[in-house]
Amino acid sequence: MHIACTQENLLQGLNIVNHIAGSNVNLPVLGNVLLKTEAGSIQVSCTNLEMFVTCTIRGKIEKEGEYSVPAKLLTSFISLLPSGKVDLVLTDEGLEVRSGEQETVIKGMPSSEFPLLPKLTKGDGYTIKAQDLRRALGQVAFAVSPSQSRPELGGIYCFFGNSEHAGLAGFVATDSYRLAERFVLYGGSKEAVQAIVPVKAMNEVARILGAYKDELGTPEEAKLSFTDNQFVLSYGNVELISRLLEGKFPDYQAFIPQNFKTESVLERVELKKAVSAASLFSRQGIHDIHFGFDPVSGACTIRSADQGTGKTKTVLKGKISGEENVVTLNYQYLNQGLDQMSSEEVRIKQIDAMNPLLILPEGSDEKYRYIIMPIRQ
Repeated sequence: MHIACTQENLLQGLNIVNHIAGSNVNLPVLGNVLLKTEAGSIQVSCTNLEMFVTCTIRGKIEKEGEYSVPAKLLTSFISLLPSGKVDLVLTDEGLEVRSGEQETVIKGMPSSEFPLLPKLTKGDGYTIKAQDLRRALGQVAFAVSPSQSRPELGGIYCFFGNSEHAGLAGFVATDSYRLAERFVLYGGSKEAVQAIVPVKAMNEVARILGAYKDELGTPEEAKLSFTDNQFVLSYGNVELISRLLEGKFPDYQAFIPQNFKTESVLERVELKKAVSAASLFSRQGIHDIHFGFDPVSGACTIRSADQGTGKTKTVLKGKISGEENVVTLNYQYLNQGLDQMSSEEVRIKQIDAMNPLLILPEGSDEKYRYIIMPIRQ
């Protein structure tokens, strides 16, 4: 194998794929990056067996071949080289890296030891604006359950072609204590699909969407494809393949209340400040803060108390309608939801202290909903 490319192109390709490479005592090749020539192109690939990430880079192929070397080592070394031409030549000693007057040999493993990359028939797929997809994933991924007891909650539920949401792709995550839902416009296939993609894969998708650029700049669209048990992201010259999670995602729509007794519109930044202040005096391990909504005075009272640290109370003015109401919430869950909204105001819809609370970005075009279960007293 003998390939030549620029230091910049090679480094970007390595930075895109090597994030999933890691040490594995039983299978050390998983810490490697596979360098491969295929159909006149240069590919760099990494895998952790659950995900495969491949990036095609521009360059010249002097001699076909393939070889794998430690991903972090190669990336670190290439990052130290000056910009310009880099030659990668496979010799009996290992992979020889030539740049200017510098020659270095990196020992690796034969490509035969590297796991086979799956070959999939991707079909038409679904196209989404890259930045819309990246933001949508960030707005729901934090609500995924870290518990292994319910594997179906360990991913993001994706659905396309839903008759109730024509032309919109849905992304949902829940840990059964809170739920985040975001819809974005999509094009391409109209076939109905429902799938649960592991959150690690979706976090990697978001990272790739924010990091990758080709010679024309940042690609505008990403394509998502699904098979019976695999998910594929195609973005520019990058492809990510991940397994899908088995199981059935909960019927979350039944969890979302439709009728409310109290509605409040509050300034988002001021609400977040008041919640952060109250969090300093919440009970450790419970993270509870107490809300009171008074439609007569238009006041939202936020308070917390702890025997060891003290107590605090903040009164926010807002637009409050309906009945007087109270609720106790986990401040961590509330702040995480507020962080994902960019609107100046938020609308809070409530039934009572025992039922889920619905929070919406007020005056925003984003189709986003965030639901929190209260702490029952």
